[in-house]
Amino acid sequence: MTLVGPYGARVTFAMIRGLWNLLKLPLLPLWWVGRAVGRPRGGWLHVKIRPSVVEMQDPKRSLLRLLPGFEKSLPTSLTTLRRLADHAAEDDGVRGVLFTLPRIQTSWALAEGLRNLIARLSASGTKVAVYLPDGAGHLELFVASAAGRILMPPQATLVTLGLGAEVRYYKGLLDKVGVGIEPFARAEYKTAAESLSKDAMSDPQREQLGALLDTLDGALRSALAKRGLDAAAVDEVFEAGMIRGEAAIARGLIDAVCYDDELPLHVDPGGKVKLMAGGRFLAFKDARFFRRVLSRPSIGVVAVHGGIGPGRRADQIVASLRIARKDPQIKGVILHIDSPGGSALTSDLIHREVIRLKEKKPVVACFSGVAASGGYYIGVAADAIVAEPTTITGSIGVVAARLVARQLLDSLGVKTEVVRKAPHADMFSPAREMDASERAILDRELDEFYSEFVDIVATGRGRDAKEIEPLARGRVWSGTAAKERGLVDVLGGMDAAIEQVRERVGRGGAKLPARLLIPRRSDVPPAEPRAAAAAMVSQTLEAIAPGASMALELATTGERFLYLAPGIPTIR
Repeated sequence: MTLVGPYGARVTFAMIRGLWNLLKLPLLPLWWVGRAVGRPRGGWLHVKIRPSVVEMQDPKRSLLRLLPGFEKSLPTSLTTLRRLADHAAEDDGVRGVLFTLPRIQTSWALAEGLRNLIARLSASGTKVAVYLPDGAGHLELFVASAAGRILMPPQATLVTLGLGAEVRYYKGLLDKVGVGIEPFARAEYKTAAESLSKDAMSDPQREQLGALLDTLDGALRSALAKRGLDAAAVDEVFEAGMIRGEAAIARGLIDAVCYDDELPLHVDPGGKVKLMAGGRFLAFKDARFFRRVLSRPSIGVVAVHGGIGPGRRADQIVASLRIARKDPQIKGVILHIDSPGGSALTSDLIHREVIRLKEKKPVVACFSGVAASGGYYIGVAADAIVAEPTTITGSIGVVAARLVARQLLDSLGVKTEVVRKAPHADMFSPAREMDASERAILDRELDEFYSEFVDIVATGRGRDAKEIEPLARGRVWSGTAAKERGLVDVLGGMDAAIEQVRERVGRGGAKLPARLLIPRRSDVPPAEPRAAAAAMVSQTLEAIAPGASMALELATTGERFLYLAPGIPTIR
């Protein structure tokens, strides 16, 4: 019998791995001697965090570390760090772990995951120190405050101005060039097009943005309280704004200043320590002489990251969900969602695949930095939802926008003539405004879809639509607020999501590892190339108004979309 397809390939690779294990068996004694001689020895591990922090790293991208100059551009994987931390906590030869933490570019939710990792390592009895080579902002202080010791160079600065959010509004600019955006939103908190259609922040936007700031500010203050700073002391830190050296020590923000060559003298007050590279330690712990012959049952992780729209990325997500549904070795699935949403149609198609997958296997949604609008739409179909307290989520609503460029065309001397067979054939033409009957058509479409969105959330959460609607209305919630309102089940990160899947798998699920599902290129149809002119317009707008290019793109198609407001800024 000849096996074909993915299962045939799986058997073939298993046979090759088994044969390879047999061929190298005579070398086993030498391997054990090498292990004994090469075992990392030292009291402390030194782990260098890269500026970009992600939950899981694509194994293909990790191969770039072998190319000169590419290693520093790779992100740090929290999943890899957790594995290292678990090994360190169990190894009696490891007294402590030193993390070098530069200025990081990541969400508050992923920073919270890194902070929790450090806190868990400290709770295991392992000493932990954090070195801030570039000083720190709020995000780095939030992470570092979980360590027993914080160090930084003498001339580095802590920037502690307090959290704030700045939003720019572009209606005045668009008016000058004769272009307008007509938004149609359900409901008042669905402010995705606000930055392009208003002169100033609306009251609902100010309310939800203030609530998000309250959550993040509370998390930061709570973290600093672990360092012994009371509320008055934290207020003084924010008032000072920028703090260096001895002043930072006096305020309790750090424990000592030193240069990186002096770290062995400062990480542990007990005396000079020997540092060993965390990467070398992890490689030693993970090394195996025999390769696994048969593939291991696992939990599949499907990443839903970035804007949701038609194309190769959406095809990959659908392909991953279908592979997970069919593969008997995948016992459950985690949807790792870090998305502000996008196309309503694409969100619904992915939601359908999640529903079909859930018929056969447990599915848990793990919300990362943001899982709003279309991101929430996809995740609500899961058996359970896990989110960090600082995750931006919700935004259960729908919005459409229409580009109006009549004044611009008039000023340029461009005249538009229309030949039509129906009264609304040119309804989405940018050359004119819509009339009352056309607005009614679009309003009806959005009302229907909004009602369906609320029903989908109600079904996913096992509640009545009348309970969900007041929590919807396009409003953005923090993970903490969403948990209080029943929009999220569990507060936590990937670890919590893995435990949720393991519990649902039941027998044999206790030690299932999680692995990222990436379909082969042949499983995904190629995406059509984007027109050069459209790409240039999008890139120009993105440089002027970050986050607004998707709103403008969808405004020119007439499609309804589920998108978090570009006016919700990144808070640092």
